[in-house]
Amino acid sequence: MSWSSPTLPTKRGEDRRGPASGEAVFVGALALLLATGWVANHFVALMPVISERQHLSAAAIDAIFGIYALGLLPGLLVGGRASDSFGRPSVAFAGSATSLVATLAMLISQQSDVLLAGRLIVGVGVGLTMSSCTAWVSDLKGPAGAATGGAVMTAGFAIGPFGAAGIVRVGESGIRVSFGIAAAIVVAAMVITVAAMQRADVTAPATAPDSQRSQSAPQGAVQALSWALPLAPWVFASATLGFITIPTRVHVGLAAPLAAGTATLLVNGVSAVIQVVARAGSWGPQTGTVGAALAAVGYAATAAAPPTMPLALGLPLLIVLGCAAGLCLREGLIDLEVAAPQRVRGALTGAFYVLTYLGFGLPLLLTVVGSPKASAIILAAMAALASLTAVSRAVRLGRDSHRQN
Repeated sequence: MSWSSPTLPTKRGEDRRGPASGEAVFVGALALLLATGWVANHFVALMPVISERQHLSAAAIDAIFGIYALGLLPGLLVGGRASDSFGRPSVAFAGSATSLVATLAMLISQQSDVLLAGRLIVGVGVGLTMSSCTAWVSDLKGPAGAATGGAVMTAGFAIGPFGAAGIVRVGESGIRVSFGIAAAIVVAAMVITVAAMQRADVTAPATAPDSQRSQSAPQGAVQALSWALPLAPWVFASATLGFITIPTRVHVGLAAPLAAGTATLLVNGVSAVIQVVARAGSWGPQTGTVGAALAAVGYAATAAAPPTMPLALGLPLLIVLGCAAGLCLREGLIDLEVAAPQRVRGALTGAFYVLTYLGFGLPLLLTVVGSPKASAIILAAMAALASLTAVSRAVRLGRDSHRQN
């Protein structure tokens, strides 16, 4: 069986052995996305405990968390483009194996240099898997595949930290157990996907004939990016503001790992649920407008809030920011699926995710500036830019409705 030689599906979403085996492969690709979300984000709940045991400053632990985004940049760009050339599965498995190796290294040692290197390499692996798998599920199921892939990955982002928050409470070995379970989940997802592929005997999706590529790809790529990229910055800027920054400003009496895990579960859980609701309701492309507008509301409210927030303000903010992240992610991925030529879909998906992940630097930026006044100015500027995104998308959709739902 080859994972890189293209074969032509009989129908979108089916491999050559029929829809049942195609569904199995689709489920396998979703399993990889779920595991990727878990292994990428379970570290959030470990941060307070690791910081205490290793005597790390807030800036140091934020750097360890944020360096993951630096690994994502080459992973996303190389992974997406490589999956267009060599096939989605081969790149997805390479990414999962990379994340697995880094996770095992951090299981063995939680020294700061190992954590920095481990999180960086996890970022590379997650980038490879995210870009290739998102393009893969889009190839298999069209807009529904893109939307489902985004929701499943977000669910992994949500349940990973919440699970780790419970695991880390088992005692001194809790951190290692959490890394071990994350590694086991990645292995299980890889096994499920390999088994599905062997059963279906599928390979990489077909690409457009050479005669079509030069005519359709550049124009389609520009069109796809022009719709998707304006939504990208508000995905993880909203999510990380919700589950990294706001919990430090709301005091609820929970242990730090549980508070971080609960906030992450709530923000990413809301993000995943709103994506599912949007799909069930066949919400149209103006949903992206709503997502950007909600991001603006979240940033403005956080900027105006006192340094110590009451729970009555913090909780609604987590929900608003979660909805903003989910809707912007969903609409950006669907915009790409609708407009992007299949032969460059992986590369464009990687470019979209690169811009989304710049938002992971927001908590570190707010920590570095330190001053509540400076933080409020940054958040107010982001609110203005998100509002501009919402308005410009609404106006453009009034002139050019590029898709129906």
